[in-house]
Amino acid sequence: MVTQRQPDVERLRNRLNLLVLVVAGQFLPLVAIYWLRFVPALRPYDFKVPPPAPGLLLACAGVLILPFLLPRGWFTPRRFERRGLYIALGLRQFRAVTTDGDWINRRLRRLDPTYRVIRDRRTRDAHLAGTLLNERWHTSWLLLGLVTAGSAIATGQYGWAVTITVFNAAFNFYPVLHQRYKRARLRPALRA
Repeated sequence: MVTQRQPDVERLRNRLNLLVLVVAGQFLPLVAIYWLRFVPALRPYDFKVPPPAPGLLLACAGVLILPFLLPRGWFTPRRFERRGLYIALGLRQFRAVTTDGDWINRRLRRLDPTYRVIRDRRTRDAHLAGTLLNERWHTSWLLLGLVTAGSAIATGQYGWAVTITVFNAAFNFYPVLHQRYKRARLRPALRA
C-alpha cells in the first residue's frame, strides 16, 4: 500500500516545493524591474535617474560569479556555526517554510508516516551536494541584491533600497544560512 502512496507523496512534495519557490522567486523579477528601468526603450517617462556606467555593470556581473569560484572548503561549516548561532538567528522558524521544510514534511507524513527527505546514505549525500549548489546560487543572488540596493541608495531611491534589502534577506541571506545550518547538522552523521 505504501508503494501506491509514494507517487502521490512525491507529486505533492514537488507541488509544495514549487509553491515555496514561486513565492521566494519574486526577488529576481523585482531586481529585474529595478534594472530594466535604466534601459532606454523601457525607461518610464518620469524616470530621471541617470543609468549606471557600463563598466560598473560588468564589474558587478563579475562579482556575481565569485561564489561559483570559491573552493569547496569555503562551504564547510565552522566551529561557531555548530553551536546555537543559527537557532538564535531564527533558522528554526525559517526552516518551517522552506523547500522540504517542516511544514511540507508534516503534510507529507500525514500521507505516508515513513516519509523522510534523507532516507539513507545516498539521499544524504545527494542532499548535501544540493546544499552546496543552493548556497552558491543564493550567495550570488545575495550579492546581486546588495549591489542593487547599493545602487538604489546611491541614486536616492530609498523605497527600492528598502524593498530589495527585505526581499534579499528573506530569499537569499536566510537561505544561505539555512544551507550552512543543514550541513552543520548533518556533519556528525558524516563522521559516523
